[in-house]
Amino acid sequence: MNEDQQTYQNLIAKMNHQVLVTQDNRVTILRKILVDLHYPDQSYKIIHIAGTNGKGSTGAMLGAILQENGYHVGRFSSPAMLDDREQIKLDGQMISYKAFLQAYQFISDTLGNRDQVASLSIFEWFTLIALVAFKQAKVDFVILEVGLGGKNDATNAISAPLLTLFTHIDYDHTQILGHTIRKIATQKSGIIKSGSSVIVAPHQKQITREVLRTVADKHHVAIHFVRNIQLKVLNQDQTGTQVQISGPLITKQVYQLGLIGNFQLDNLATVLSAVTWLRQNGTSLDQQCVYKALSQLKVPGRMQIIQQHPTVILDGAHNPDGAKQLVQSLKSLFPNRKIHFLLGFLADKNYFEMLKSYLPIATDVYVNTPSQHQRALDKECLANVIRNEFHFANDHLFEPNDSHEALAQARQRSSTNDVIIITGSFYFIKQFEGEFHV
Repeated sequence: MNEDQQTYQNLIAKMNHQVLVTQDNRVTILRKILVDLHYPDQSYKIIHIAGTNGKGSTGAMLGAILQENGYHVGRFSSPAMLDDREQIKLDGQMISYKAFLQAYQFISDTLGNRDQVASLSIFEWFTLIALVAFKQAKVDFVILEVGLGGKNDATNAISAPLLTLFTHIDYDHTQILGHTIRKIATQKSGIIKSGSSVIVAPHQKQITREVLRTVADKHHVAIHFVRNIQLKVLNQDQTGTQVQISGPLITKQVYQLGLIGNFQLDNLATVLSAVTWLRQNGTSLDQQCVYKALSQLKVPGRMQIIQQHPTVILDGAHNPDGAKQLVQSLKSLFPNRKIHFLLGFLADKNYFEMLKSYLPIATDVYVNTPSQHQRALDKECLANVIRNEFHFANDHLFEPNDSHEALAQARQRSSTNDVIIITGSFYFIKQFEGEFHV
C-alpha cells in the first residue's frame, strides 16, 4: 500500500458514515460550501439524473457517447461495486488516489475547521470531492446521478444544470421518500431548477407526469416526456440487443446496444432523446460515435453475465419495480430455462414484493446475508419468509454458509443450459464481482 492509498484509507475511516438525506437543511449547507469553493459546479455542463431505476445505465450511456465524441467527461454515480472511488470517474476511469486527495485537500484548506465540515457525511464529502475534482480535471461535461430521492440529496446543491433527466420513478426508499408515488415523485422533482430543461423517461405513471409537469411549469422550465416511441427488437442474445427505434426526438435508426435486458430499451429511448436535445442546443455529436459507444458499453451489475455454461448473471435489482423488470428480461432472454436464484436483501427494502416476482420462476433458491451488516436481512429470516409465507419447496431452498458456497452449490445443481441469477442488493452482488474480477 503506497502513501496516497494509506492516506485515503485513513481519511475514509474518519468520515461520518451517517445518512443525512432525511435532514431538510443539508442542501442549504452544501450550497453555502459550494459558494466558498468558488462554484466548481459552474465550470462544466452538468446532466443531472434522478429516478428509481435506470440512473446508472442511462448515465453510463450518455457518458460513453460524450466521451466517444471527444469530450472530457466526469461521472458521479452510486453505489460502488468494489471500491468507493468508482463513484467518481474521469473519462470512464475511477479517480486516482492522488486526484481524490488533491480535491479533498483543496476543500479542507478552503473551509478550514468550520462546524459544517465536521458534520459532512461520507456521501456529501464524495459529492463535493467529485465536483471539485471535475473542475481540477477541466472536464467538459459531468453526468451527476442523484444518490437518494432528489430534493434533499447532496447532488441537489448544484446550480441549474444544462439538462435534467428523470428515469423510471416507482416505489423505493419509502421510509424516507414517502409511501405514495405522488410523494416519491415530488421528492425527486426537487432537482428541477429554473434555467434547465427536463427530459422524462417513458412509461411513467400519470401522477408522476403530473407532478413533474407542475414543478417544471412553476420554474418555467421546458419539459419533454419521451412518449410515442416506435421500437422493434431485431435481435437479442447474451451479447447485446439490436433494436430499431424512432420517436418525436429520435430519427429512425437501428442501434446495437451492448447491454441486455428489456428495461434498457426505455433507458435507450431516454438517452437518444437527450442526444437529440444536446445536438439542438449546440453539442456536436457524430452519429457513428453514438453507434460505437452504445455497441461497446457494458455496465457492471446490470444483467451482467460473468460466466457461461451455466450462465451466471449479476443484477442489482433492489426494489419491486427492478425485480419485475428483471423477471421480464429473464423470461425473454432465457425461455424454458431452469433459473436458480442466489438472493441477499437489505432488511429495509421491500423484499416481500420482490420475492413475489422471483419465486414463481425459481427452480432453486439459495439465501445469503449481504455484507452490509448494519442493514442486512439475515438469511435465516429470509429463508423462513420464503418457506412459511410462500410455501416454497423445502428441498429446493438452501442456506449455505456464505456467498461462495452458495454459488458452488448452485453450479453443482445446474446443468450447462441453466441460468444462475445473483440479485437482491448491490451490497450482495458486489461480493461476486470481486470473485470473478470482471
